[in-house]
Amino acid sequence: MLEALRGLATAALLAAATVYFLAWRFGESRRLAHIYSLGFSDPVLSYWSAFLMQIDSKRYIQKQWERVPPGTKWYVLPFGTEEFQALTRASDDIVSSTEAVNEYLHARHTLRNDIIGDGIQVPLINTELTRSLGELVPEVNEEALAALDEMFPLEGNEWKSFLVSPALLQIFAKVANRVLVGLPLCRDASYIKTNVDFAVNVIVMSFVLCATPPPLRDLVDRLVSPIPKKFERIRGYLQPIIDARRAEKEKLGAEYEPHPDMLSWLIDLAEQHGRDDRDIILRMMSTNFGVIHTASMNFQHAFYSLLSMPQYMEELRAEVVQCIDEHGWSKTAVDNMKLMDGFIKESQRLNIIGIIIGNRIATKDCTLAGVFIPKGTMLTANVVEAHNSRDFWGSTVDEFDPYRYIRMEKETGKKLGIVTTSANSLSFGLGRHSCPGRFFAAQELKLLMAHLLLDYEMKFDKKEQSRPKDVWFGMSCMPNPNTRVLLRKRVKAYVPHRRRS
Repeated sequence: MLEALRGLATAALLAAATVYFLAWRFGESRRLAHIYSLGFSDPVLSYWSAFLMQIDSKRYIQKQWERVPPGTKWYVLPFGTEEFQALTRASDDIVSSTEAVNEYLHARHTLRNDIIGDGIQVPLINTELTRSLGELVPEVNEEALAALDEMFPLEGNEWKSFLVSPALLQIFAKVANRVLVGLPLCRDASYIKTNVDFAVNVIVMSFVLCATPPPLRDLVDRLVSPIPKKFERIRGYLQPIIDARRAEKEKLGAEYEPHPDMLSWLIDLAEQHGRDDRDIILRMMSTNFGVIHTASMNFQHAFYSLLSMPQYMEELRAEVVQCIDEHGWSKTAVDNMKLMDGFIKESQRLNIIGIIIGNRIATKDCTLAGVFIPKGTMLTANVVEAHNSRDFWGSTVDEFDPYRYIRMEKETGKKLGIVTTSANSLSFGLGRHSCPGRFFAAQELKLLMAHLLLDYEMKFDKKEQSRPKDVWFGMSCMPNPNTRVLLRKRVKAYVPHRRRS
């Protein structure tokens, strides 16, 4: 009898949740009825459109103002430069990027933004990290060499095949954590693996929760999420270091010299704002997620582009050698690698990691570029249109041209490097909420590419030289994870760079 009552109660709860969700979905559809709908606008049939979008999302992005059904919520895409600029100019009290992250990444569950959603760590990235880029080059350079040697072990003059996607993910995690937590933890294989797994878990759980009706998300999160266990594992690594640094500071007093890494900055930040150690660890995990996933995907795209267009390798190598000969391994040398900068940025333009970027949620009813936007609407930028606009890029829009930005800088007198964002270059976002870590990411991307060019010969592990087909999952794109690359040490490798700093 008791089991029957429990079953009845569960069925009633699910039925109530379903009715509530359909009523909410119907209401949202009616509020956005004035905006063109891709696929069905019916609150039930729109799920079929959402399914089709998971299969071929690029086909959907085509109208002036449109709403698309990627999951359980409509996304509204302002199509065109003027419309998107209206979105980025809108104040934070009208459209919120924080609430958008909570929505599309389900960050209250995946990144615990219910605790750390205030973003007080972002100024650290804008100030401390960016200001320290010059001082960090020797450390990033050293870690890049160590990580490449570890992940791509080579002897003699033989070619060796590597599955590069997981290797590059590990390399970026190691290099980033040299700056985030320092030695020796950045070389701890278990710690690095846990952070890489956590980044993957966040992406997977965001998809799972996106497909789950809102009333059931807390339950699904508690039942299936692996993230709480990842937090406990990472806390096991970070807590002893946090305790040791506090003890060292107390012992040395005025003679204490802070460690030049993100963890020390977060410890100081927690003291200033009265936060506990759990807060520090969650912010470190969130930062790790941001720097590992995005940088690795962008680099893989650029790496595959380079392998599919080997005619650019010698020009890029020559530029790296010239910059290092003149400036050593320094920020100045990295900044002067203009062709490499243009190559990576052109790869970002043509090989996107997602169809949308710059997400905002309307926190109140508003009008943008003449279109009424109801409160609660998710607004986002159309990267496909921005990066492939013939009106802006001209007749060569479909061509890969690494010299494009060098020419444009000469013509316009404006800086158009990889870290420069605009309405037609959205890889790092646009406006006040552009990626705060893009300056470090650009330095990291260029340093790793420089070392691969100087120390390795490389080609796809197959006869054809065409770029492997990307893998699309909904509105996200990733370089083909099954691609194998042949590497061998260069016979005429540039040796002095390993000694200079």
